Amino acid sequence: MYRILLADDEQIVIDSLTFIIERNFPGQVEFLSARSGGDAIELCQANKVDIAFMDVSMPGLNGIEAIKAIKASSPAVIFIVLTAFDRFEYAQQAVNLGVYEYLSKPVNRNKIVEVARSAMSQVDVLRRKQLSEIQIREKLDSVVNIVESDFIYSLIFPSEKAGDIASYLDFFGIKDPSFYFMTIEVSDLIEASRQDVYLTARDIVLSAAHCIVGPFMRNRIVVFVPFVPGPTPESDVEAIKGAVRLIHSRMGAKLSLRVKIGLSRVESDLTRSLSAYNDSLKALISTDGDSGVVHCADCEESLSSSDSYPADLERRLLDRAIAGDVQSVHGIFAGLCQWIRARFPDDDGVLRYKLMDLLSIIRFQTREIQNQFGGFAVWKDTWRQVAAEQDLSSLERYVLSCVDECLTVVNEHKQSRMSPIIVRACAIIHESLAEDISLEEISRRVEISPFYFSKLFKEETGENFIDYLTMARMQKAKDLLREPSRSIKEISAASGYADPNYFSKLFKKVVGVTPTEFRESL
Repeated sequence: MYRILLADDEQIVIDSLTFIIERNFPGQVEFLSARSGGDAIELCQANKVDIAFMDVSMPGLNGIEAIKAIKASSPAVIFIVLTAFDRFEYAQQAVNLGVYEYLSKPVNRNKIVEVARSAMSQVDVLRRKQLSEIQIREKLDSVVNIVESDFIYSLIFPSEKAGDIASYLDFFGIKDPSFYFMTIEVSDLIEASRQDVYLTARDIVLSAAHCIVGPFMRNRIVVFVPFVPGPTPESDVEAIKGAVRLIHSRMGAKLSLRVKIGLSRVESDLTRSLSAYNDSLKALISTDGDSGVVHCADCEESLSSSDSYPADLERRLLDRAIAGDVQSVHGIFAGLCQWIRARFPDDDGVLRYKLMDLLSIIRFQTREIQNQFGGFAVWKDTWRQVAAEQDLSSLERYVLSCVDECLTVVNEHKQSRMSPIIVRACAIIHESLAEDISLEEISRRVEISPFYFSKLFKEETGENFIDYLTMARMQKAKDLLREPSRSIKEISAASGYADPNYFSKLFKKVVGVTPTEFRESL
């Protein structure tokens, strides 16, 4: 459909043009008409006009003046000038304004049809160009989102490729290396509204700060915020907390959901990105319902001055366990053990009781999902092992290995409910753990686009591709470590890591101990 404006002070001319065009292009044209230059301008401002047939001599503003005014606000309109005055100056002005055609009255009917058809073809070209530009912008937006996600993952899951971070910083135009992490957690998130919640939260954060917003990781959003440090660390903390409280307030009002935000300290060394991220997580875990925003410095102060058991931390552990979130469970588990050992250094019975209590609850949760899991014999052996173990570090590792068995059952249950595409993708991943595999390669093999695969994988598994791959490789490494004949170097390569040193560091980050220590505990 083409919207055509017919501007002429003679109604008979408007009626004649309408008849000719409508007869030759039936059902393809919507007409607007104006009897003066001022009316033509108003119609173009109120409507998207594709083609305008414009008389030169009209009351008030003439056609040339009207074209000039319309061009200023609607440059895409194609103008065809009609005039009974064959004056050179009009033609020259029309050419200077980029008029598509200049016709002298009276005009042959065939000429009107020819010019209209040609102008419509030009409109089609412009529309295709605009559509192409829109599609390109959409693709660029999706690419930027992927790059932002990759950047966040590279910071919180560092690789041996240090040059990658510098490339990301250059891409985003970040010059100052100082930064802090903001980790946002949205409670009571409904899957159907997940995308809307994310977009709203992202808009609020981006409107308040120049930053890089990561994707939803379960119900969390990690934000990297470049920051220029002030005169003192204390002033930085207050400035950051003030700005983030505004973000928290806006999110609470817009989302009508409970939002918590944990903040890290300001770092100037990007190699400390993982440490900063962990600080924001610790702060997040310690947030309460009243403040909603906690800086890691406040977290450390409150923890050192309080002897009350961190019940919120325990609830978080159980919540992450039922979700199959291995990485979060390991981190929270280590934090709970550390708290108990620090408060009761001379009474290891407290740690034994609490670990057995937690394991009982997690196993009960797992049986709710898979009723064939566990049994009396398993419990008898577990309690015997817990009671007999004298080394508390070994005790913690043993209980954590029992928790890992539960998490494996939870994740296998989740996988059994996945779509065939993701089931196939997971099978390919586990078959290729020793290879240098990527999201793009897996998406190609399951024959869907990388962008859609990334989105579907996250929705189906609850984890992003990198998290899933890392945990699968760590599980394979733990299985291989049970074989005394294999060296750490061989296990590293078989798990997909060419650099044994990087493998050992990553293993300790995920599992809590080095590969050697894990093997010695078996």
